[in-house]
Amino acid sequence: MPFRCSLAFENNFFNEEIRQLIYGKGRNSYRIIFTIVDNSVQILFVRHAAQEPIIDEFNEE
Repeated sequence: MPFRCSLAFENNFFNEEIRQLIYGKGRNSYRIIFTIVDNSVQILFVRHAAQEPIIDEFNEE
């Protein structure tokens, strides 16, 4: 049920709908960032929850 997941911060910067699932608890939590294409889920990134949003990394380059 991928549509139950919230929209990710990065959703504002892409044409596709970008969603996230927080997996784990406390210091061991990760953001699974994905998009839904047709009837399948495409995982874009798996990042530690403490990391900055992906957009910040692109702006540094």
